[in-house]
Amino acid sequence: MKRLSVFFFILVGVMMSSYAQEHRRYALKWHDEFDTGVLDPTVWSKPWRSQSNWAIHQSGNEAVYGFEDGDLVLWGKVNDFDANDTATILTGGVWSRNRKAFGYGRVEVRAKFDVAQGFWPAIWMLPQSNKYIRWPHGGEIDIMEHFRDYDYVNQTVHSNYTYHLKQRVPPHAGFPLYNEGDYNTYAVERFPDSVVFSVNGQRTFCYPRYHEGDEGQFPFSNYDYYLILDAQVGCDGSPSIDMSKLPVALRIDYVRYYELDTKSDMIPEPKDFQQPKAKKKKLRKIVYDQETHYENPDEYHLVVKCGKATISGNRKWAKSTLMQLTDENLRIANLEVHDYAACPYRGITLDAQKCRLSAEEMTSLLDLMALYKLNYLQWDGEGDFAAEEIDKLREHARDCGITIVEDISHIPDVRLLNLRDDEQVSAMNQVFLNKAVGNGAFLYLDSFEADDVVTLMAFAERYWRGGDAGAVEDGVVSPAASSLANFMEKVKIHSGDLNIKTASDDF
Repeated sequence: MKRLSVFFFILVGVMMSSYAQEHRRYALKWHDEFDTGVLDPTVWSKPWRSQSNWAIHQSGNEAVYGFEDGDLVLWGKVNDFDANDTATILTGGVWSRNRKAFGYGRVEVRAKFDVAQGFWPAIWMLPQSNKYIRWPHGGEIDIMEHFRDYDYVNQTVHSNYTYHLKQRVPPHAGFPLYNEGDYNTYAVERFPDSVVFSVNGQRTFCYPRYHEGDEGQFPFSNYDYYLILDAQVGCDGSPSIDMSKLPVALRIDYVRYYELDTKSDMIPEPKDFQQPKAKKKKLRKIVYDQETHYENPDEYHLVVKCGKATISGNRKWAKSTLMQLTDENLRIANLEVHDYAACPYRGITLDAQKCRLSAEEMTSLLDLMALYKLNYLQWDGEGDFAAEEIDKLREHARDCGITIVEDISHIPDVRLLNLRDDEQVSAMNQVFLNKAVGNGAFLYLDSFEADDVVTLMAFAERYWRGGDAGAVEDGVVSPAASSLANFMEKVKIHSGDLNIKTASDDF
């Protein structure tokens, strides 16, 4: 347990530094509202065509650029207007390369885009430097990418650590919902210790400096970054391009840069993204609704008002959510969550030959699984345990709502995943905010080290996805759903050791 205690002490320190941006101050340093009807040549130029998948159709032809109603419009069109260009499709884009770069602070872009198979609108950043930097060693920050007809956007960071070394801890991508057919505000905040994304003022994803940035894990504090806006068609993974939907457009209302003030706390944050802090009260009472029942055994409805929680449905998972959303003093804001699992099997599998945990570590593993709503443990009972210890572990598992099984081969349509296996990582990324694979999955755990614990949390989030976790109502993600949707937020509930708050009846 000592190794876990040290890990969580360090991890919480790293994570808490990520939350410090709530207290950091900004000043509006620069903005382009695109109201003049012409591109500012001191800031923007048109990217040249290249073999890079985002630039294979780039063109400087004025037909794929325009200004409408105060927007910069970048088009993807069938080329029936430029006889000197043999490309069948031409697309527009602008970038600030070698003209304007952005330091620490917030880059915010309000935009709207069409949806079509094969259309790949993107808002992203690359490092600005006088020295040649081979991609992806300098890092790439994708503020927004959209593919096919998905109801979410991608927000991602890339580096040598994530791309060539294929490291997935910490997770480097988020998939928040957006308001289709309307303007959305996409933003990234870059700090020396983290890169934080948001959509419409709601924080969606945080990528922290991890293990002191070893192996090039966090190049995002080494350079300033320039901005790219482009309306690519093709190379988005679609089986084909829906030519009937062309032309398609990416419309940019504005770009704004709020510089991080590192010397004074007197500069107020921009009102556009000030978030009122919800008042919290001590969680004093839990009431169970005996009359409401759900067909899905994982489903629950949780309402908290003035410190009183009312639960219907699955009590254990509802109380797990309570623990995730309360602070260290068991205070919680008013909220409502209606949630259920994306799949019935969300498990951990232990290899008795490789993963030999102590009874104390097994108890901690069960507590952590319960906290993140994992409900199955494949374990044959082997290990250096006395019969009494095994009985206690099985009893504790039942109390946590976890079923222990010796063999999972009889469970249909359930995958066995090893996040250290490169071939399976991509499958995990695809189900983050969407449907899980089949009946679910079991995560192969060969130890209980620091990386394994973080991987367990990431796995749990990907395979719970259901209900209103991450849902958007009237363009706003509820504070409860926002917290549930980002597992990095949940690390706050851990103290310097592994004293996990459990969903017990003792309130």
